[in-house]
Formats: sequence, C-alpha cells, structure tokens
Amino acid sequence: MEDLKKVIEARNRELMDYFKAGDMKAVSNMYTDHCKIMPPREDTLFDREGAEKIFWDVWESGVREVELKSEEVEPMGCDVIYERGTSTMKKGDGSVADVSNKYVVIWKKVGCDWFLDIDIFNSNKA
Repeated sequence: MEDLKKVIEARNRELMDYFKAGDMKAVSNMYTDHCKIMPPREDTLFDREGAEKIFWDVWESGVREVELKSEEVEPMGCDVIYERGTSTMKKGDGSVADVSNKYVVIWKKVGCDWFLDIDIFNSNKA
C-alpha cells in the first residue's frame, strides 16, 4: 500500500505551488468535479468553479502563499482518505496574514490521482 501521507503531502505541495503562482484554475483542478468547500463565514461552495472563486477571494485579500502542514492522514476505504492539518497564509511581503488556520479534507481517488472532494477550513482569528 502506498504511503498515503507522502502522497497527500505531494499533492499539497502542488496546490501550494499553483496558488503561489496565482494559477487558481490549476488549484481548482485539484478538486473533484462535484467538490464542496466550506470556508469560514460563508455558505458552502460547490464544484471547481466554487473552488476557483474561494481561492481568488483569498488571493485578492493579499495572501500570496499558503503553507499546508498535514498532521494526520488516514484511509477511509480504498478510494477515500481524510486529512487533518494546519495552514499558514502569508502576504506578498512574507508577513503572516493568518497563522491560526486548521482544516479537514476528504480526498477521493479518481482514476490514478487523488483529488480534494470535501474541504472545510477555519481560522482561530476573530
């Protein structure tokens, strides 16, 4: 069996690289076609269009880098994984925009690749 944590960490590096490059279309393509994104203080967003929108909103707020740190990765079957972790968002000048983020992601295997299917994240910042 593949080392699931390494697989998810590699996929997270891809997402972080796409975000840093400002390529929100590539970020959204890391999600399933029928994904659900549950950001703080907003209604649930659906599908890749919703994923692209939320990441553009984050970008437009001045965030230029998202650092994801996987803390727990476990299988939930042969084609589903859950991940729990933390993230740090940084502005263009390198200063921290929000350091107290946490997230839970349900990953789904489609074909040979893993895609984000359900993504919920929030901030401890008031």
